[in-house]
Amino acid sequence: MAILDWPASLVPSKATWGLQSNTESFTSPLNRSSQTVERPGARWKVTLEFPPMKDPELGRLEAFLASLGGMAGRFTLWPHGRPGTSPYAPLVRELMTNFKVLPTSSWPSSALVLRAGDYLSVDGELKMVTADVTSNGAGQADVPVAPAFRNAPLINSVVTLQKPRATMMLVPDEYSVTVLPGRVSDAVVLSVVEDIK
Repeated sequence: MAILDWPASLVPSKATWGLQSNTESFTSPLNRSSQTVERPGARWKVTLEFPPMKDPELGRLEAFLASLGGMAGRFTLWPHGRPGTSPYAPLVRELMTNFKVLPTSSWPSSALVLRAGDYLSVDGELKMVTADVTSNGAGQADVPVAPAFRNAPLINSVVTLQKPRATMMLVPDEYSVTVLPGRVSDAVVLSVVEDIK
């Protein structure tokens, strides 16, 4: 099945983005000390809320959801609250050695290029910048991100800053839209989660 793009005309009234980390904890039976290990596989979880709608917006939403075929369908989604406004087009500079730090180039020299909380995507993985980033005199910057990359991006891969996207799927395997008299829907709430490859 093809990966669809979330329709640009369907803007939620509220979007809640969060990370579902993949950790494992162990508590010693001897002294009750705890250890927690972070494992690969953290993923984005999103709740999209839509106010009561009428056609044609209601029809567009229902048609898009029906086209997904439940959890089988995949679609790309960007953080509506922070779609990105940066005019830059940075590239991945070298192979990663630390999967929480993205080495980049093609920035203006010695400038604040990203702020903590900005989103970016590379090779299909959506990340949040975890600290302000200033480029060096050569226009290079090491960008701290979360969650860690699952796969190292290729050298010269484009870093997307405008509507950076993650590939998502519905959770659970069903949806429903209540329609009130006058063909006005009730509020619609959708839960989606990142599809990890």
